[in-house]
Amino acid sequence: MISKAAQLAFRVLLAGGLMWLATRNASWADIGAALGRGSWTWFGVCLGLVVVDRSLMAWRWIALLRAVETPPCVPLHQIVRIFFVSTFVGTFLPGSIGGDAVRALSLSRLGAPTQLAVGSVAVDRLLGTVSVLLMAAGGSILVGRLIDGRLLAVSVVIASLGVAGTVLLLFDSRILAGLVRWAGGRFPRVERLAQKVLTAIRQYGDHRGVLVGVLLASIGVQALRSAQAWCLGLAIGLTLSGGWYLALIPFGVLAFLLPASVSGLGAGTASFVPLFALAGLPATDAVALALLFWFLGVVGNLPGGILMVLGSNTPRSGLASSLHKS
Repeated sequence: MISKAAQLAFRVLLAGGLMWLATRNASWADIGAALGRGSWTWFGVCLGLVVVDRSLMAWRWIALLRAVETPPCVPLHQIVRIFFVSTFVGTFLPGSIGGDAVRALSLSRLGAPTQLAVGSVAVDRLLGTVSVLLMAAGGSILVGRLIDGRLLAVSVVIASLGVAGTVLLLFDSRILAGLVRWAGGRFPRVERLAQKVLTAIRQYGDHRGVLVGVLLASIGVQALRSAQAWCLGLAIGLTLSGGWYLALIPFGVLAFLLPASVSGLGAGTASFVPLFALAGLPATDAVALALLFWFLGVVGNLPGGILMVLGSNTPRSGLASSLHKS
């Protein structure tokens, strides 16, 4: 078994290597100048968009919880607190899966059934990922004539497979049963975990209206993130059209989901350089945009840190225990 210290060291080296590769041809003096000339008006617009996007993210998880929750229900203010605290904690964990684990564990420690906690978080993550794939495919179609046709084809195929797999997984119980049997036969050690996760997802099969609403909200979140990047670009004087942001930001978001970063710096921020090179953006401007996009995400997660510090002792101790065991 590889120790946690070795895993962290590898992740730091990988993130640092990716950042070096992406920024080796960029001028840090010019990056600093680009950041320094930013428009505070556009930065304010970005913050407003972050408030809307975080509100949508919180709503979709609450909607999933309430759809299958049975009395006694977890109080709404506790759910909201768990959501924002877990997003803050997730800033310092690999990708975003660590934050999801904290959210599920914290909810279960407030008395929610494990199946409810795991299912709501898993379906939220699943639909969120599908929304990114859909936005990536849709954006690629918008600028398809301007980029490599092979990239367009790959984007559409990946999005189609993701959507088809999600529909089958959520709406066809035979698929779930088959996955459980397959996992149990080939990976006996993870059979119990697979059973729990797939059974937890199955409970949403009869709530198609909620699933559609959450998927639409997830697409809205991704559109808001593209809009945030566009406004950040306008803030530092970039003249790219909005279509480029719609096409490229979803791929950057997918890179942010990879566990190849430290506090968000790594694969996600490094991906902006090759992605926006497709639009003819110099590496210096792409790095400046990436750093602003990363920082905006950190700012959006700060309310969770404030709640973590100022909140009541009971939820905080539950979170601390969850972190200790995760």
